[in-house]
Amino acid sequence: MERGLTKMASNSKLMGLINDAEDNYGKPSNWPEKVTEKINAEANRINDYEHTPANEVLRHLICHGYTNTQITLDEQRSSGYIQSLRKQMKNNGELHFQATPDELRQLAYNVSHINRPNNQVIARVMHRDKDWVRCMREKLREADNEARR
Repeated sequence: MERGLTKMASNSKLMGLINDAEDNYGKPSNWPEKVTEKINAEANRINDYEHTPANEVLRHLICHGYTNTQITLDEQRSSGYIQSLRKQMKNNGELHFQATPDELRQLAYNVSHINRPNNQVIARVMHRDKDWVRCMREKLREADNEARR
């Protein structure tokens, strides 16, 4: 039996699935996983943070220390989405900062040419995350110490 809202819904099939689930199982916390998956598939909902090709680009930029603002400007994604992806990467232990040799040279140049450099100032100049700057400066110091031995 169709309910009034189902007839008015823009996606009547989705509303029908939801109504059936409510009729059969009650509140959403009682719904079987298969029912929830079917509803999410109809609603076109997927885990936005999966390792899709588009998200791999975002993950690469995050690992190279680009700020949420910079990624938003370059990749046309919302800053909230980038922030959530960065947070998920941190929580899952997937955030490992990286740098190319050119990025390390640029960082070393900025460290040597900025009066009283600190991580925040260098990050602002390079348009990078200050945690990335801190991590890469540690790598530079380690490499410098190795070269001195």
